[in-house]
Amino acid sequence: MGHAKTRNAPKAGRALPLVLALLAAPALAQTPSEAQWRPASEIATHLAENGFRVMKLDREHDGYEADLIDRQGNRVEARVNPVTAELVSTKSEGRAGPVQEQWLTLAQVARHLEGKGFTVRKIETEATGYEVDLTDRAGARTEARIDPMSGETLSSKPD
Repeated sequence: MGHAKTRNAPKAGRALPLVLALLAAPALAQTPSEAQWRPASEIATHLAENGFRVMKLDREHDGYEADLIDRQGNRVEARVNPVTAELVSTKSEGRAGPVQEQWLTLAQVARHLEGKGFTVRKIETEATGYEVDLTDRAGARTEARIDPMSGETLSSKPD
């Protein structure tokens, strides 16, 4: 009887991967050190190169939070890995309005308004269209929101 085998003893080949996985688990769960994080400019560039228009980028304690507009014009709220710049999670927020690539250019909007007799003092691209400071022929100053697809005035108020 000298050769009894123990049936419950783990085989040497199976125990090592389990031990390595247990040792590595805490390292995988940790947030990367801030020294490993990409700067906001690189995160924004990566997102833009992947078809998103970045509307907001906030650095949080565990990564970046971004408000984005995708190629189809949908608003997307996303969590972004601070090291890889990959999207960790996304939440659709509905339509964002016209896709900016379909908008009239800033020059086209200015020309359209000047053709109506306005002097354009300032024009800015906003998330949903253009904001313009104008002077009419009588010298009255106006601040207007302009539809980015048609160039028409959506709202205005004295400036």
